[in-house]
Amino acid sequence: MLIWSLNLFAAQALEIKAPDSLESIFQQDQFHYYRGDEIKMVLAGETEFATLFRDRTSAMAKGIVILMPDWQLPANNYYGLDSLRKTLNQYGWVSYAMNIPDPIAFYQQEIKADNTLFHAPDAERLDSDALNAYQLQLMSRFKAVYQTALGHPGFIIVIAQGATSTLLVDYFAKTPEEEVDALIFLSSYLPDRAKNELLNQNFAKVKPPVLDIFSTADSSLVKETLSQRKIIATREHKLNYRQRELFNSQTSPQQQARLTKEIYGFLTKSGL
Repeated sequence: MLIWSLNLFAAQALEIKAPDSLESIFQQDQFHYYRGDEIKMVLAGETEFATLFRDRTSAMAKGIVILMPDWQLPANNYYGLDSLRKTLNQYGWVSYAMNIPDPIAFYQQEIKADNTLFHAPDAERLDSDALNAYQLQLMSRFKAVYQTALGHPGFIIVIAQGATSTLLVDYFAKTPEEEVDALIFLSSYLPDRAKNELLNQNFAKVKPPVLDIFSTADSSLVKETLSQRKIIATREHKLNYRQRELFNSQTSPQQQARLTKEIYGFLTKSGL
């Protein structure tokens, strides 16, 4: 009887399913709440993922905007991305808001105290190998959406949030095959001060115009990186780099309306 009970328990344990990934949950919600023609599946290698598509509503076509959310956020999040993918249609932009991979195990093992030091150890919080592997997944998806965007006429711009935007800058600083006409970042940072300081150097190396937007509600780490990037852009003579500060909550309709106006003004001044 005891052996039979153990075997039954083992069989039941094997039947326990792993929890759904954040991406699969986001995708299920999108298929539930949106029309079929608003969701387009895109293939990146062997991975198929969902993008939220909206056509322009204006008479004149401007181009395509690719929207990339921050880690652990859906393509239609309320921190500005869902508003932008709709409002920019009115100005002639076709929008593709893409789902991104779930964050993997970035963080290194627990740091042990060292009694020989008089201060906290300056150790990295993010594992470099895991971060590089994640960046490859993320850029694979970006390339797939970029190829889809080439089917539309006009300029191509990219709007990215948080840590995603920082990894995107790192990619574009290395002269990629893809050409975009503007990069727009929302509260860009990595949760690692050492890597932030290194990656901040890349903002002055990308060729397209850059609009760096942040909010008064952002963390001190975000604001610290913004200050560094502005100094670097000035020192490196990147004349097409701009910073703009928004006020109030990131989910506020008033702030989201101003966010659209800031982006529209920047694109107009850049000739887009």
